[in-house]
Formats: sequence, structure tokens, C-alpha cells
Amino acid sequence: MAGFDAERYLRLAGDRSVPEGGCFDRPPWNPVLVATGAALVAARAMTTEAAQAVIAEYQALTPGEDRSHRMTGRADRPAASVPPGIGPFRVAPCDRVIDQPWGQLMIHYVTFTGDATTLRVTLVPGQSHGGRFDPPVPPEARQLQVSGDHGTVMTEKFFGSSRHGDPAWHGEYEIHPALAADTGWIELLGERVELIGAPAGIRAWIEPLPAQDPAKRHLWERVATINDFHDLHLALDTTIATLVAAEALPADDPMIGDARAVLAVLRPRGTDPVARPRDLAEPWRSLLARWGQGGGPAGIVTVGAITPPFDGVIAAVIALQSHDEHFGINVELVPAVRTGLPYRDLPTQQHLTWWAADDLGNHYLGEQGSWYPGEDRCQGNIGFWPALHPRAIRLDLIPTATTQSAVIRVPLPWG
Repeated sequence: MAGFDAERYLRLAGDRSVPEGGCFDRPPWNPVLVATGAALVAARAMTTEAAQAVIAEYQALTPGEDRSHRMTGRADRPAASVPPGIGPFRVAPCDRVIDQPWGQLMIHYVTFTGDATTLRVTLVPGQSHGGRFDPPVPPEARQLQVSGDHGTVMTEKFFGSSRHGDPAWHGEYEIHPALAADTGWIELLGERVELIGAPAGIRAWIEPLPAQDPAKRHLWERVATINDFHDLHLALDTTIATLVAAEALPADDPMIGDARAVLAVLRPRGTDPVARPRDLAEPWRSLLARWGQGGGPAGIVTVGAITPPFDGVIAAVIALQSHDEHFGINVELVPAVRTGLPYRDLPTQQHLTWWAADDLGNHYLGEQGSWYPGEDRCQGNIGFWPALHPRAIRLDLIPTATTQSAVIRVPLPWG
């Protein structure tokens, strides 16, 4: 790396990206500048702070955008070495069905946290609605009165959605004020629902990651960052060019071709079929072998697990829901961290790559969905692809940081 000027290289990337219409504040985002900076930091050619300063200069050149949030506040804070706790957290499975004149209310589980109590439900319309709610949720089900062993409260309005071909609505009610975490029962729609059960067979532990060259780890983390808010192939090409220029990765390293081939399968550029690369190591080999397959079981598994701290992060997984084409989890993370490598700004906060593996040797890759950031925590949905193998009887959820990963082992009842 002798003689390589990382700051000059980053500024040249900025000069190229801005005239080409690089937009930093709305999708599709141009990832060149940030991907370059992230790769230089991974190659240890530049500090995060120095890269942030250069990136901030070029972001300020984009006219007419609100930049008040850039490089300040939560996103600039590194993950705490000793994270704060999740706080009160409990998930009570229910599997209770309440019949009503307008249809059925199916309560899957109740989640208790420090600031909210949430009922995860399915609303099934009756015959009078012709198989669909019209309006979307009948007036009697839009908001519910809930009594518990600590008093009577009201829910917020039902929030949810329906899937094509499915007459039911899936969503949740949030109860305010939140009920105590030790609530033993709730009563709604004239029926009492006992909350005395707990998810069965769930385990969580921490594992160290094997030692790996930082540049190669960064390359594969870029491949695994499969969101749709920027040009994934441009981000990968930028990462490769930067690592090669910084002499952190040989230009003829076969790993470069493997990375491009994997991304071509995960996110094809065109409609033509893409050849799947051979002789890949796990988890990529089994992931690509089933990529794009459906046929997953339909169902919900209550998880209610909290991991020990791993690389300064604690994860609380609420539940897993499987569909024909994919599956997803509801998760809360402390402190606030990101999923995948940056493409819009360059925060110093920890990032995670979400993997999963079943007992049959299949691997699954996660992508961040609906997300709600906060000052000291974040929460939302992580979707995994491909679909769950229908014969799997166990699934390990594996949020992966820099030196450690957590494992949440979940039995699958339908297996």
C-alpha cells in the first residue's frame, strides 16, 4: 500500500459520482462514494472519521436536499462496548380464536416491552363480507377494549395488510398504556385469554467468527447487502476496484469472480437465466442451490428470545412467520445498528449480516424490511430468502457482526 493516497482516491470517486447524477438523499442512491469510503476503511487505508469528512463535503454539493441529519446524532455513534439491556421483554403465545358476528379474531401471541404491549392477530372475514372486508376492517374490529389483571385499556386501531389470494388480514393492535410484563390474562370481545405459556425449546448463544482477512470479509459482506435502494452491482464493482487499488486484494484473486457470480444470481441484471457458480464454500453453496425456490410452509412460530451481547449488540427476536416464497422475523436491537454495509452514508455504528441455517444444511440470507430506528435501539422486520425447506424441523437465526455471531435456535412445529 506504499504510495497509495487513500484520501485522493476517495475524492476522485466523489468527483466522478457527483457529475454523473449521484444523489445522496433519495433513492436510487448512487453508492460509489460511500462504497469507496467503506472499502478504504476495511482495507485500513483510511480511518472512518477521515472518510466521513470527505464524504460529507461531496454530499453537501447535492443541491436542494435536506442534509441536517448527515453525519450527526445516532448514526455517528459507535456501538457501545457494554450495551444497555433490552429492558422488559416477554412474548406470550396464545393461538386463541374468538368468533364474532363479523368473522374471527385469531390471536397468535402478545408481546410486552418497556413501552408497548402488542397483540399479533389475524382477522378472518365472515360470509357477510363476501370473503373480504369492505371497508378493510369492520368497525367492531378497528379498535378494541382490553381488560387485564392490572386494569382496562384501549388498543390503537388495527394495523395490518392482506396478501394476494388470502382473504384474511394479518397485523397487530398496540395497547396504550402498555400492560405490565407479568400480566397473567387479558379479556377482549367478551372472552378471557390466559397468558401463562412461554415459547418452547428456544435457545440462544454466542459463537466467535473464524479469523478472516478484513478485505475479503468486506467483499462478501457487500455481496450479502441485497437491499434494493441502490445499484448493487455498481456498489460491488466499486468495492472490488477500491480494494485492488489499495492493494488489499490481488486483481487476479478468484474470489472476485466468485463474488460477482453470486450477486448475479441473487440480483440478476436482466431477464436471461444466470449460471450458478460451482465449488463455492458455505453458506453460499446451499443458498444459491435453492435461491428463488418457493413452497415454504405457512405458519407463525413464537420465539421470544434475547441473545447475550455479541460485538456490543443484543437482539430480541419476537416471532418467525413463514410464507410460500420466504420467511421473516420481528426483531429489536440494542443499541441501534444497521443491516448490511452502508451505501448512503458512512456511520461508525455496528452493522449486521443476517443469516439462517436449517437442520438439513440449507442456508438463507436476510434483508431488512420495515424498520423503525430510535435513539438507543431499533426494531422491525428481517425477511429471509429462499423459502423455508418444508421438511426442516429446526432453524438457527444467525445475526452476524464483525468478530461474533449470535445463534437463536427455533424448533419448527410443522417439520
